[in-house]
Amino acid sequence: MCAKSKTNTLLDKSPEAFPEARGDEVLAFQLQKLVAGTSHLQVHAQASLKFLLRKKLRQSRGENEKTPSTPTPLPLPKELQEPKDEVNDLEHETHSFNRQISAPAAVNKELSLKEALKKSDEKKKKGVQDYSPASDVPKMRREAKSTVLFPHASTYPGCGRQLPAYWPEYVLDLFQNVRREQMPPVSPAECGFRLLCGSHQMPHPQKASSGGEDSYFLCANGSAAGVADGVGEWQWRFGLDPRAFADELMQGARTTGEQTQFQAGLEAESRAKLMLSEGYKTTRSFGSATALVAALDPTGQPKLGVANLGDSGLRVLRWKSPSECTDQSPGVFVAHRTCEQQHAFNCPYQLARLPEPKDYADLRAQGLNSLVKAVEKSGSAKQDTPCDADTYTFEVQEGDVLLLGTDGVFDNLHDHEVCELAQAPLEAAFRNREKATAWSIDPARLAHAFAEAARARSQDSSAKTPFGHCARSAGLQHMGGKMDDITVVVGMVVKV
Repeated sequence: MCAKSKTNTLLDKSPEAFPEARGDEVLAFQLQKLVAGTSHLQVHAQASLKFLLRKKLRQSRGENEKTPSTPTPLPLPKELQEPKDEVNDLEHETHSFNRQISAPAAVNKELSLKEALKKSDEKKKKGVQDYSPASDVPKMRREAKSTVLFPHASTYPGCGRQLPAYWPEYVLDLFQNVRREQMPPVSPAECGFRLLCGSHQMPHPQKASSGGEDSYFLCANGSAAGVADGVGEWQWRFGLDPRAFADELMQGARTTGEQTQFQAGLEAESRAKLMLSEGYKTTRSFGSATALVAALDPTGQPKLGVANLGDSGLRVLRWKSPSECTDQSPGVFVAHRTCEQQHAFNCPYQLARLPEPKDYADLRAQGLNSLVKAVEKSGSAKQDTPCDADTYTFEVQEGDVLLLGTDGVFDNLHDHEVCELAQAPLEAAFRNREKATAWSIDPARLAHAFAEAARARSQDSSAKTPFGHCARSAGLQHMGGKMDDITVVVGMVVKV
């Protein structure tokens, strides 16, 4: 009781009134004075001072230094607690706005690792070697000069329902003005289904002088179309034109498509794959490219065959029936789509034409010794071939819109955004079901509108894009859109 009274008395005195107090005791006293008037801080200051004074008194009396028990410090109020250091590892580092999902993220990562180990074991059993970009010349990574990529352990789950995105006024105006000024001529000898096609290209701003590295083709008879994306590394690494190989590939596919328009016994899927294979055989320039070919059934059936190798894409857009349309969802939906093929993030499947030993002497004479060394280093590494392409057979109907695009399109536009943008022109064409027609839409204007939308999104530094989502899945974070060459082909399915 006596000690308690003495201690309380000491709390009311200054350091001069207590000469034994030195160092920590004086600082504690000053702290108590500093926070006077703030009740919750004063409680902690007094508790600390009492402990220090008791210790000093024991020392002055010569008591044993061993303290019977150390008082448990009172917890600080929540508003004064310092934030804890965050754990910087893969399971716990999350976006600041999404920290509540860290536990599911850890579970997802564990499942992903198990799946990766399972695939690795399957590869070993089959004798398949893992892809190594450093030793495999044709499987070159996409350029990432215009992107912001850095290591990031992300648990971003991806959005479910997206809100309508903001689009510049000039983009919306383009989609409002896609009406055809005059009808195209139709040969009376044609029958079945055909594609009314149009296209639009926009090179990367830094490649405007060369026209970019994308290529495409449209069959004059409206039976097929395709896109290809040349790999830019051939230019900045070896000084070769990356578009030359892509152009030759598309030209060869177009020639084959026109020759097989009415070939009996050839299904749509087989026709598309044949066009890709024959197009590859006609290439002579060294280079590599992704490619996608879409071809209608040569017998007039409502079927579309697709052969896709790499990260270009195709979407079949369809107008919903009046009973399916609601105020919450647009009247356009993706009826069919392709999937991209990737060896690794930003490194798609690609066809390539490499120099052979007989070409080495000429290449060295042209100063391309670096290309010779790269090919020699790659050795017998497995190359992608047309046989590796994914093939599809899609049921189509009159009024469907085929949207073909290189990665510059679908790296920046989500499927739901494509549907929202296509809503206005298709609604104008199909609002009246009795007069519904795809002939009224100019596919070239619609392709231009989609290309402008992709470019606008690629220049948006805060946009949430498909490329950014894939980057997060690969452990990287990408900010904004991805600038690239943009090639769009639009095909309106009509019956003649």
